[in-house]
Amino acid sequence: MAGNLRTITLLTDFGVRDHFVAAMKGVMLGLNPDLRFVDITHLIPPHDVQSAAFTLAQAVSCFPPDTIHLAVVDPGVGTARKALVAAHGGQYFVAPDNGILTRVFADEEGSVVHEITADHYLRKPVSSTFHGRDIFAPVAAWLSRDIPLHQFGPPLRNPVRLKIPSLTRVRDTLIQAAILAVDHFGNLVTNLRAEDLPVYNAAGGRSCKILAAQREITTFRRTFGEGTPGDIFVVPGSTGYLEIVMRDGSAAEALKLGSGAMIGVVLS
Repeated sequence: MAGNLRTITLLTDFGVRDHFVAAMKGVMLGLNPDLRFVDITHLIPPHDVQSAAFTLAQAVSCFPPDTIHLAVVDPGVGTARKALVAAHGGQYFVAPDNGILTRVFADEEGSVVHEITADHYLRKPVSSTFHGRDIFAPVAAWLSRDIPLHQFGPPLRNPVRLKIPSLTRVRDTLIQAAILAVDHFGNLVTNLRAEDLPVYNAAGGRSCKILAAQREITTFRRTFGEGTPGDIFVVPGSTGYLEIVMRDGSAAEALKLGSGAMIGVVLS
């Protein structure tokens, strides 16, 4: 598709201080100058593949068909972990095979995944510590020029899947839940949905509280603005999950919690 503007998104844990992201974009522009880049984020916590998978899935649904998503959070760079190129839902993906696409591929139907093995599509020499520049960026650029997936390598039958934290009903009055991600504002995105708590669902009738870092959270709001500055409370977030937030502050800092932390819900 050289000569037609093509969108490539980038999601990494590379930060914004070093040359890494610019180098990847430079490699891609050298192979196809007709590219438009959209930075999803480069501030994923270092090596946090679970957070990367969550963040990528939230952004992907907002992009039009034919978008190419380049996602590199790769603590296994240089090891035997595989590299992949994939198509799903009319969009394309280039990433390490470490589970970063788990949430994107939650519905496996229609997914096409190939391992990247075709050496001639890579930048030489391939660094053992920067596959983002030498493998994933050039493959994304060649993909933007309509190279079919099968030319990059053989089908990958069983890509790595992350274990997605699920709700566990310990007993009728206790649910074990988890923090999925922490956003820029320090809001803690949980794996609870509004329908999981009687305070938000039509059933009502039962009171509840959330146990987080030895704190009891008993305030449930609909918007951030309903909270009192400094208070920690719960709101339904834009991702479809409930979030633990602090008005005019960071709930993550106040509670000292991050991605993967366990929380509890007590029903009474």
